[in-house]
Amino acid sequence: MIKMKKSMSLILLACLVASLMLPVACSEADNSDWVGATPLEEAMANGKPTIAEFGASTCVPCKAMKPILEGIAAEYGDKLNLSFIDVRYNTNLTTKYKISLIPTQVFFDSAGQEVTRHVGYWPKEDVLAHLEELGFL
Repeated sequence: MIKMKKSMSLILLACLVASLMLPVACSEADNSDWVGATPLEEAMANGKPTIAEFGASTCVPCKAMKPILEGIAAEYGDKLNLSFIDVRYNTNLTTKYKISLIPTQVFFDSAGQEVTRHVGYWPKEDVLAHLEELGFL
């Protein structure tokens, strides 16, 4: 029992150290200092509604959302934009849009104003129903 508690304490300590080092490990690839418009801002500037997917390539629900959103973008690309933002490398946008959990889908109208957001995995049928409800499709 004591060995188990000691092992759990070591695991928790290792997780804490790793989480503290993550910002340092990602800082070299951080795109927080964009010159000009970010890809998200460029997408929102074309006058079409935009879905911004905030996530990470290592996030399992984010990986599950990717083909769903890519399929929607392929099918409805003439009506809306899709922008993927990796939170590890785009801390400026993550902070600006107050992203605290991933995946987060943020929906912007054609004027670039946020109208709604969803956190977590979302089946394709539900995303499409939401887009229709918003009048984006």
